[in-house]
Amino acid sequence: MTDHISNYARGKQYLFHFYSVVSGDTVSFPALLTQLDDKFSPNWNPQKVFGRQDPILTFQGTERTMSVAFDVPSERKSQAKTNLVALNKLINFLYPGFDRAGSANTISASPLFRIKFANLIYDQSKGVPGDEPESGLVCGINDFSHSFKFDGSAGWVDEVGLAIPALFSISFSATILHTHDLGHIDGNYRPYSEFPYFVREAPEASPPPEEIRVSLPDEELMSIEPGPEELMSLDGAAGVTSAVAGPLISGS
Repeated sequence: MTDHISNYARGKQYLFHFYSVVSGDTVSFPALLTQLDDKFSPNWNPQKVFGRQDPILTFQGTERTMSVAFDVPSERKSQAKTNLVALNKLINFLYPGFDRAGSANTISASPLFRIKFANLIYDQSKGVPGDEPESGLVCGINDFSHSFKFDGSAGWVDEVGLAIPALFSISFSATILHTHDLGHIDGNYRPYSEFPYFVREAPEASPPPEEIRVSLPDEELMSIEPGPEELMSLDGAAGVTSAVAGPLISGS
């Protein structure tokens, strides 16, 4: 059976990729994006000075955070099972890497991600965005939750001792860690068509067409205005129309 959802997502590069920096492994979902809030927060340290009405502002940095939500649908049993396994895999990525020392485990790597979705979530330093998970934004996920849909909006795999939803949603927030310089450097910002979102630049607008003037002889200009007979025939037609439409409008 054709997997229309996955085929469409791959064809349009609408897969949502999570790349684990710890393990180097990737999990991807054919995602229907429902929320993307991208927040840029310049942070200042205000200092009050005696005799000065306004504080002295010392810039500290601009923090970028994201809130993302998307639905993961499936149209057949095997796809529902594959999506649930992918969810299990993603949840495991939320835990850090450990080194075992005797009977104790020591954290060796923080659970950082690269997240990627089309042209809206990508690392500008990697060039024009394709569909490679490694070209995603480095981030730390702060909140992660998922919700299974058993409310009748979608079905589920109904087997003995096994209930697998055909639709679930994922939401999370993340703090972005850029891997390239930001700001006004050597007289330039980063290309406006590439950061923070990639946009294929439209071709240069063609110049407006020259105004076309048409000169008509005086007698033709005069003939454009309706004569008395034409005005009367228009009024008559309007009267017929109103007479026919009247009973339809006033009827219950």
